[in-house]
Amino acid sequence: MRRSSDRGFAIVEALVALLITAVAVAGLTASAAAAIRHVRLARERSTALALATDRLDALRAGPRDAGRDEIDVTGTRYVRTWNSTGGRGEPWRLAVEVVWSGGHIDLESGAYP
Repeated sequence: MRRSSDRGFAIVEALVALLITAVAVAGLTASAAAAIRHVRLARERSTALALATDRLDALRAGPRDAGRDEIDVTGTRYVRTWNSTGGRGEPWRLAVEVVWSGGHIDLESGAYP
């Protein structure tokens, strides 16, 4: 025989289990969204680094004129700016900056004449 105090207890247990499950699913969803955002940021940074490195290599090879260009890669617009100072017996200081909506990267290097 059931006691009168046990009635409705199964419903309370089910509701508590449902609440715990909902909190766990919400946490997993937030973690997945953060992981996707971090992967996108990492992809954008690696693309910007590759663009900066390519321009720095081109500056080392010459000519070393200053300039600017815009590049669209997979829907993200990158603005690349470069310049050089020095020369005439002095080492060249080469600088490249890549800017996009998620951040920027600055690379500097030197080159001898």
